[in-house]
Amino acid sequence: MKLLLFVVLIFSLPPATRAADCVCVKESHPSEEKVKADRRQVYDKAAAVFVGKVVALDAYSVTFRLEKRWKGDSLDEVILSTGAVPGPDGTPLPEECSYQFHLGEEYLVYAFGAAKKMKAYICSTLLIKNAAEEEKELDKIKQHETIREKSNE
Repeated sequence: MKLLLFVVLIFSLPPATRAADCVCVKESHPSEEKVKADRRQVYDKAAAVFVGKVVALDAYSVTFRLEKRWKGDSLDEVILSTGAVPGPDGTPLPEECSYQFHLGEEYLVYAFGAAKKMKAYICSTLLIKNAAEEEKELDKIKQHETIREKSNE
């Protein structure tokens, strides 16, 4: 009986390697041309590229108030799916490699997928405080559109 309980307990625990499955692998010293080509490829595949502040967040969706846009629909707000699905007990289970956003934070986001089901991933999302170089390089692909000035609210 103790062995059965132990086996059930072990298999009911979440996998310890889940976070390790979502490592962004990058070359240690890529050439400038390679970085530009990779950025362009991600930009071309993205449905939307923008800077926005998270204004609403739940287990299944995240809403951004846009500040800048390089690509995507002409909207002031964008809602992304977190990709979470209800678990066996109804608790949301996050999708592997989806980005874990925080309310009130600003991000540069490359979003992928159909309009109502776009998602962002850990390898293509940056906190805005770490995105100055990426913004500058995106402006070389296409000049951004300013949606609203950065607010301190």
